[in-house]
Amino acid sequence: MNFIIFFKGSSGEVYIFLIAVNTAVIGAVLFYGYKSTLNFKIYYLLFPIILVAILIFKKDNLFIFLGLFFISISYFHIYSKEKFSKFKPSRVTPLFIKKGMFLPFIFFGLYTLALSCYILRQSIFCNIFSTVFVFLSLTFRVNAIYKGRFKTYIFYILLSTIIFSVLSYCFSEYIEAIKKTAISSKKTTLERLSLEIKEKINAYSNFIRILTYSGDIKRHIKNGGNELNNYLSYLNHSLDTALIFFADKNGKIQACSVEYRKIMLQQDISFRKYFKESMDGKLAISMARGIYTLRDDLRISYPVYEGNRIIGVLVFQIDIINDLKKYLNIENAFIMHSSGAVLAGKPDLRNKLILNPAQDDLNKIYKEYIFAKDRITKSDFRQIGSDIFEDSVHKQWLLLREEFMPDWFIASFLDSSMYNRYQDLFYITVFLFVFISHSFAVKYLEKLRDIFINLAKESEEKKLALDAMNVGVIYTDFLGKIKYLNKEAKRLTGASDQEAISRSLNELFTLKEHVNSAYKILQSKSGNVSIVYNEKPIVIDNIKFGDLIIIQDASEIIQRNELTKKLETMDAIAQISAGITHDFNNYLTVLTGNLSLLKGKDVTKSMNNTEMIEKMLETTKIMKQIVEQLSDLSPDLGLKREKISIDEIVKNSAIFVLNNTKIKLTIESEPSLFPVYANSAQLYRLFQNLIINSKQAMDNEGNITITLQNYINNGKLKDLPAAKYVYIEITDNGPGIPEEYIDKIFNPFFTMKKGGRGLGLSIVKSIIEKLDGKIELESKSGFGTTFKIYIPASD
Repeated sequence: MNFIIFFKGSSGEVYIFLIAVNTAVIGAVLFYGYKSTLNFKIYYLLFPIILVAILIFKKDNLFIFLGLFFISISYFHIYSKEKFSKFKPSRVTPLFIKKGMFLPFIFFGLYTLALSCYILRQSIFCNIFSTVFVFLSLTFRVNAIYKGRFKTYIFYILLSTIIFSVLSYCFSEYIEAIKKTAISSKKTTLERLSLEIKEKINAYSNFIRILTYSGDIKRHIKNGGNELNNYLSYLNHSLDTALIFFADKNGKIQACSVEYRKIMLQQDISFRKYFKESMDGKLAISMARGIYTLRDDLRISYPVYEGNRIIGVLVFQIDIINDLKKYLNIENAFIMHSSGAVLAGKPDLRNKLILNPAQDDLNKIYKEYIFAKDRITKSDFRQIGSDIFEDSVHKQWLLLREEFMPDWFIASFLDSSMYNRYQDLFYITVFLFVFISHSFAVKYLEKLRDIFINLAKESEEKKLALDAMNVGVIYTDFLGKIKYLNKEAKRLTGASDQEAISRSLNELFTLKEHVNSAYKILQSKSGNVSIVYNEKPIVIDNIKFGDLIIIQDASEIIQRNELTKKLETMDAIAQISAGITHDFNNYLTVLTGNLSLLKGKDVTKSMNNTEMIEKMLETTKIMKQIVEQLSDLSPDLGLKREKISIDEIVKNSAIFVLNNTKIKLTIESEPSLFPVYANSAQLYRLFQNLIINSKQAMDNEGNITITLQNYINNGKLKDLPAAKYVYIEITDNGPGIPEEYIDKIFNPFFTMKKGGRGLGLSIVKSIIEKLDGKIELESKSGFGTTFKIYIPASD
């Protein structure tokens, strides 16, 4: 029972049930052995068994206290009935217990009494007394029965105690060193994250000061309306802020960046602390949850002056939570107010209270709406010491925090129970080791200590070296169970040591094929990451000891490749622009020549002049079409997008293109198609170009079938995000496209038609890519062509 109490830290709530089982067993043994001696009609030694049965249904330490108390009383009661002496044998076990039962019984009764007090009061002194009493009971019993070996017993106890104490000290120092390393590592991470936030605050603070003193912002504020809204939207996009808004001196929001404009305009922020400070002429920095946006953001505000008069306050909202999201997830970190209320970060702690603040502090939080209108509830963590907490399952956690601005901390919990478990495991091992080979331990104690320390240092050095690498390293044993993973591997997989060690790789993550065969997609609880994956067996003397897995984040590599592709695309657009410029010059030559012939003539009296004017008008229309093609091949330059039902556009485009032809048109549309968010003129040109392409391929005669339906991508299309799409399929029974031309069909200036410019399909692909969609082509020479289009649905 002392062992159970000693290892209480690692056994959690189970320890009380283990003591209960021991209590029931002792009560049952005493009842069976001494029921004739006690000679009671009601056997109170059955009470411990009954109380333990009640404990199963209602957990209460009082029942264990009563059980042990009854057992301690029974020892004194049994002694008074048995009247043990040095020479009188016991009536229960006369062959074994012959003498010397007086003091062992008394001390064992005191032992159980002290133990029952410990269960009720949890006092360390009660546990110490119980341990002393049980050793005294054992010592007097040994002295009575094995008097010749009593000195050996005393020597053994003393030697074991010394060995255990020395080894415990060495291992405790080692465990403490590991713990300090873990604390130092986590503190360093929190300091780095805090420094990142501080640097952002300084950068944005300097910029907002410069901006509010500039004449540019004052001019836009003076003009007001859409001009100020558009300017704030431009700033928001350029500065990568969450939103930017301007409030007048009364606290009414007069302008806001576009994302939250509808819900923010004309809202009152005069109650906010940062607004009041800025109206006093100060730079204000605060952290809070938005009442209207419900965003957990950092706010930086500064007054805008007109002469010596403050006309309003400009506010930047910065999404530091999202910027640090992956680091917060890896470290299980969270943003915490000085009162102990958690604003963001660890999901199960959001809106929870970790510390025990005064009611005035809580009232202040509610008064300033720091957590918007959300209520703060008590967390499962109970503070048991300075920055030491205990959760609902009695695991101990150390709270580490780093202040990044007044009253706000970035914090994280460190599992200190893990180190208690290591220590408990060591104690059990040492107990066994001391009892089996105490003489060996004394002889080689110093050497053993040096080995432990050297192994610890070597292990820590290797761990620090591997943690410093920018690639993930994972070791597995010959059964495929994970033995070690470094810091980068933990980041990529989103797993801690506790979650990963002794588990197989497929429990930690799965690998999927990437569109590029050089990479893999690592799927884990932290999300999908593109990686470079290498796996090599660890083989020594033809025996496989395990595997070494190297994983490297390929995101930057892929981004560089995408940048190269974008540069190639820009080069292609430059070629297109050159071609369009050439056509433009030809048409301008015609227009200029005709205008020269008209110079000095009376336009209204000559039929020839009328024909010239018609030619110029036709040329102007062609020039307009070229400009539209150029805009489709260029980035969206302020094109208006809106929520559009796509089926009407497809239908009207087909009827317009196929009018006065012998082509049979069939349109099959799913009811209630998802709307899309696009520019309607671009969509018309997209579908008209595709249908014109099919029409020209069939020489104005044949069948065209158009199918429209909703599509939800659940990962089947690997090169598109998982989302809702509108799927359009356009099929003709024309001559098809030869296989050698399939890969070139969307290239600018590639054409299979005589006199064609080769821009139609390249424009189609450009529009779809700007919509974040996808187009696929299926064609076989002599069997027709099918275009498959996926356009993201609007939210």
